[in-house]
Amino acid sequence: MHPFKIFSALLLIMTLGFQTESTAQKSKATLIFKDGTTIQGLAKLSGIDKVKFKRNKKEKATKYHFSELKKAIINDGEASSTYVYAKVDIDTYKVLEEITIGKVNLYSMEFSGYSGPVYMAGPNGGSWTGMGHSYNIKNLFVSREGEEIVTHLGSNQLFTKNFKKAASTYFKDCPELVKKIQNKKLKKRDIKDIVEFYNNQCQQLAK
Repeated sequence: MHPFKIFSALLLIMTLGFQTESTAQKSKATLIFKDGTTIQGLAKLSGIDKVKFKRNKKEKATKYHFSELKKAIINDGEASSTYVYAKVDIDTYKVLEEITIGKVNLYSMEFSGYSGPVYMAGPNGGSWTGMGHSYNIKNLFVSREGEEIVTHLGSNQLFTKNFKKAASTYFKDCPELVKKIQNKKLKKRDIKDIVEFYNNQCQQLAK
C-alpha cells in the first residue's frame, strides 16, 4: 500500500469524525473553472472536496466539486487562501491550500476537530476512558512544474515519514539546501523557508 494511503488510514482511525477546516461563514471568493470561466461571490469549503458558492447573500447556494475547478480563492477578511485539487496518489485527489508558488510549489492540508473520551466495554459493564481534546493536523506537500503527483513530505503528527530524509531526497539537486536540512538548520517547521530558499537561491547556486 502507498505510504500516504497507510498514513491516511491511520489518521482516519485516530480522528474518526474529523471535519475539514474551513471558513466558519461564507466569505468573498473567486472560483476559477478548468474551462477558464471565473465567477465571484461568497463561498466556503464544504466537506472534503466541494465548495459552496453563491453570487450574493440572497441567492441560493450551489455546490461545486473541486474536480470542476482550477482553483478557489477565498478571502475571510484577513487574507486570501487559494485551494486546488491535487493528485496525491495514483488514484487519489485532495483539496490542498497553496502556501508558496514558484519553481517548487508548497501546499498544506489541515484537519481540525475534537476527539472525545473512548467507551471501553468490560465484563461488569463499561466505562469512559481518557479525556477529550482538540487537534490540528497539517500535512505538507510539494510539486514541481510537470509533476503529475504532488510529493508528501510529512505532517505534524506521528505515523508519518521522516521529514529530513524526504526533504533531502526531494531537493537533492540543491546540495546547499540539503546540507541545511541535514544539519537541522532548517527543520520541518521551516518548510516555507526551505521552499523559498530553493526557489530563490538554488538556481543561482547551480550556476
